[in-house]
Amino acid sequence: MVSSPSHRFEQVPLRWEAERPKKKAKGTHGGKRVGAGRKPGKRPSVPHRARPPQRPYLPSLVTLRATSGLTTFRRELVLRLFKELLADLRRRHGESFRIPHFSIQSNHLHLIVEAEEGALARGIRGLMIAFARRLNRLMKRRGRVWGDRYHRRDLRTPREMKNALVYVLNNDLRHGFVRVFGKAAEGEARADVYSSGPLFDGWSRRTARITYAVPWVEARPRTWLLVEGWKKHGLVDPTKQPGAAPRARASSR
Repeated sequence: MVSSPSHRFEQVPLRWEAERPKKKAKGTHGGKRVGAGRKPGKRPSVPHRARPPQRPYLPSLVTLRATSGLTTFRRELVLRLFKELLADLRRRHGESFRIPHFSIQSNHLHLIVEAEEGALARGIRGLMIAFARRLNRLMKRRGRVWGDRYHRRDLRTPREMKNALVYVLNNDLRHGFVRVFGKAAEGEARADVYSSGPLFDGWSRRTARITYAVPWVEARPRTWLLVEGWKKHGLVDPTKQPGAAPRARASSR
């Protein structure tokens, strides 16, 4: 007689009823998932909303902010890097994307941009990527450079354009920097060497000439607001300290 095996089989209760799916929160059917999408930086300053259409006849004030912990941008090496990058962008985009004016501050950049329809977003994205790669290579570091999306304000009136020029070209005065570059004669003022100010021809006073170590050919403005319109409100005083950012319809990406 063959004995039966002594293995003991544990009974497992069977669930014949399918598990009911969890209910979705009200109003989320068909919407995006919770937590999906690009995450904001540690110091999010640009709201995540759609950008209004870009108008080629309107200049834009664009601000790019660095992530925390980076070295100051106001260095000769970074200025050289930025000018070389502007030259590369001009060769790549031609007249469809132009940066007639800029200001380099310790942890952010201010740009006045003119662009053909659809070219502004491509140009700024290309600038951000190339700047980050070159800066990381220069500083022998890795990781992100920009802390958030870029911020864009479209400038629609001569007053807004004039305020934006004061804000960008004299932004160093707002942050307490002292202008020491350039030999100023009696009655002359100094422009910020880390900006397009030394080549600006709309100052209300003569400014000291500055010889750059790296030649830079500026992108001449083409829109009426940036060529002539802003002058309705007078020339720019190189000693005027700007206040808050010019008010205009803001957008972000």
